[in-house]
Amino acid sequence: MRHTALVGALGWAAMTVGSLAGCAPTTYDASRATVEVAPTSTTIPTGTTPELLQRLTTESSALSGVMIAAGDASAAVRSIDAVWEVVRDDVQQQRPDLIEEFDANVAKLSDAVQFRRAADADKAAKNIDALVSALAS
Repeated sequence: MRHTALVGALGWAAMTVGSLAGCAPTTYDASRATVEVAPTSTTIPTGTTPELLQRLTTESSALSGVMIAAGDASAAVRSIDAVWEVVRDDVQQQRPDLIEEFDANVAKLSDAVQFRRAADADKAAKNIDALVSALAS
């Protein structure tokens, strides 16, 4: 019986200490206030499907260089995404079997920029180039 009472008392003490530890005062650091960012606009790419696919390949291949040179890789990815968005339906109609691979590799370009991995951007760009070649054949 004593053992049960001791365990109960220890449990109650642990719970009390744990709940009091969570009652630390909250402070606000004004220097860490968020900054509002103005929305950016993207021009809708125009051109024929072959022209846009060539642009997709060219911009994808250049992305790792932009990243290495500390350029605006986010803007480059937005441009690539915009080109892909315009040409995606045509690719879907021509070769629906390739659409998942295109989508995955365009997404990998965004991930490469987010995680600062230029080698991943190069790999995705090579895959996109191969997919564009497969689409043309």
